[in-house]
Amino acid sequence: MIEKRFRGSMICRVLGYPISYGIVKLLLEEGEMELDNIAAYVKRSRQATCSQLTKLRLTNIIRYDKKGQRTVYWIKYPKETAQLLEDCERLVSRISKRLDKDI
Repeated sequence: MIEKRFRGSMICRVLGYPISYGIVKLLLEEGEMELDNIAAYVKRSRQATCSQLTKLRLTNIIRYDKKGQRTVYWIKYPKETAQLLEDCERLVSRISKRLDKDI
């Protein structure tokens, strides 16, 4: 039980970074991609992008494979990850509506 909570908190922590969140959304929409393409999309250096990819790999959200000189990244569990992001976005939308009413 504690291990599952720890893993869940790590996933939430990593997805809390806009760059990581954007990378996950991109890979869900586009499928496997190389580092340079991901970096260009998130408008960050290769080093900054690689750092976020490492964090996402350590949480088992994404995987990578070496194909010759290329390294490609993809979402390990696309269905579950897509559902998680949809749920997050739905919650944000609901919270935003509530905040608008409170103002």
